[in-house]
Amino acid sequence: MSSNDGILLSRLPHSPSFTTVSNGNSIPISCRGTSTIPIADHNFQLNNVLVAPHLVRNLLSVRQLTRDNNYSIEFDAFGFSIKDLKTRTPILRCNSDGDLYTLPHLPPSAAYHVVVSSALWHSRLGHPAPAALASLNNISAISCNNAARGLCHACQLGKHTRLPFTNSSSSTSVPFELIHCDVSTSPVLSISGFKYYLVIVDDFTHYCWTFPLRHKSEVHRHITDFVAYAHTQFSLPVRCFQADNGTSSSTTPLPPSSLAAAYCFAPRALTPLPRMAKLSGCCALSTTWSAPC
Repeated sequence: MSSNDGILLSRLPHSPSFTTVSNGNSIPISCRGTSTIPIADHNFQLNNVLVAPHLVRNLLSVRQLTRDNNYSIEFDAFGFSIKDLKTRTPILRCNSDGDLYTLPHLPPSAAYHVVVSSALWHSRLGHPAPAALASLNNISAISCNNAARGLCHACQLGKHTRLPFTNSSSSTSVPFELIHCDVSTSPVLSISGFKYYLVIVDDFTHYCWTFPLRHKSEVHRHITDFVAYAHTQFSLPVRCFQADNGTSSSTTPLPPSSLAAAYCFAPRALTPLPRMAKLSGCCALSTTWSAPC
C-alpha cells in the first residue's frame, strides 16, 4: 500500500473502499493499480497496489511480493533475503536495524524516473482538459507517462448547469391523463419559414408529437386541435396539460377560457419529472390546464 498514486503504472478497476490495518482501524482506499520496485538490478512486480492517502509509511505484503514475482523470502534477526523460488539463488539481501524490515533507499545516482499520473497533473494544474495535458506532455512541459482513467469528480460538480431533479410521486394510469408540452426555438429558420416547435409528450405512453410553428401565437390552436385529435382518434379525453406558462408557450399568458369551454385553469407548482426532461428537454414545468373528470 502507498499514499501516493504517482507510483502506479496502470490503474485497476473495482477498488475497495476501505482496508483494515494492523491496529484494527479502517482507512479509505482511493484507487488501486500495478507498480514496480526497482532495487539493484531487479524490478519487483506488484500487481495489486492499494493507494491509501492516510498512510504514513508504504507497506509491502510479503505474500503478494512472493506470489507476483515467484520468489521466496527468508527472515532472520538481522534482516531478510529474497531468493529465486526454483533455484534458491539469492537475489537481494536487506539488513534492518530498527523494529521493521525495510527495503533500502535508492541512492540519488540510481534513482529511477518517478511515474506521474495525468490525474495528479490534472489536480496540480487546476483541472485542465485532457487535450491540454496531452499538449503539455507532447512539448515536454510536464512528465506524464501514466494515463489516468475515469472522470474527475470535482470537474463533474463544477460543470453542472443545474441541480438534479427531485423525486416525484406523480404517476398516470391511462393515455392522455397528463400531457407535457413545451415550445422550443430553432436558431435557424427552416425553408418553409418555421422557427418554433411545439413538443407534446404523453406521460403514460411517452409518445411524442412535434408541431412546427411560424409564430408562438399558434400554440393555442395546436393544443385545441390536439385535444380534438385525441378524442376522435382514440376516444379518450385529455385530462391535464402541464407546461411552464412562460413566453415560450405563447406571446401572452393563456387565460383559462382560451383552451376550451370544458377546461379550467389550475395554477399550481408541480415537481418537474426527470423522465419528461429526458424525453423532450422540457425542464421548467410549473403550470397545468386541467379538465374535469
